[in-house]
Amino acid sequence: MSASEPPPVALRLLAAGEREAIVRFYLEELDEISLYWRFFRTMTPATVRAYVEQMRFGEGLAVFGAFCDGRLVGVAELSSIPGSGLCEENRPGALSCAELGIAVSDRLRKMGVGRALLGYLMRHGWESGLKRIQLSSLQDNRPMIGLAERLGFKPLREESGEVIMQALRPDDWPQAASRAAANADEPAAAVNCSARTCNAGCK
Repeated sequence: MSASEPPPVALRLLAAGEREAIVRFYLEELDEISLYWRFFRTMTPATVRAYVEQMRFGEGLAVFGAFCDGRLVGVAELSSIPGSGLCEENRPGALSCAELGIAVSDRLRKMGVGRALLGYLMRHGWESGLKRIQLSSLQDNRPMIGLAERLGFKPLREESGEVIMQALRPDDWPQAASRAAANADEPAAAVNCSARTCNAGCK
């Protein structure tokens, strides 16, 4: 694989038993700026570990990982936000809105990993019945905002230095998914940025 080629990346759901790998990802793969973009505050090893320990896998939270040569190089979360004013259609038993958070290894930026991981998360969300997915990004995090725009997110508003964006499930889903897979540059089986989850949170 040449330096200009994107790395082969495997994507899958993560389990609660992989918390330690997630902690290592945040502490070893992201610098201080990337951590700040992801969590909207300065993070220490202790606060990173505390955040990961409180993640409620399977209880309104799905966590996705991107792996390169067996190494975790990207983590994305899709978290339900019932009761939010931004997701007023959410009702018990009829969840239709969730928020995402995503981060990718500093060493693999601009190599398609974030796009693949976010696309994988969105497909999971639509297949699970979601109608909209939201994200918050700091205004100076232009890579995240640009990636979100390319995947169909539209700005809702700006507040306190943040940009709030959302993507709506295509009206013709799942037909739209079939077209997207057929036109994708990379195979869907091996598909190859930072925002927060507000309601928490290859070398």
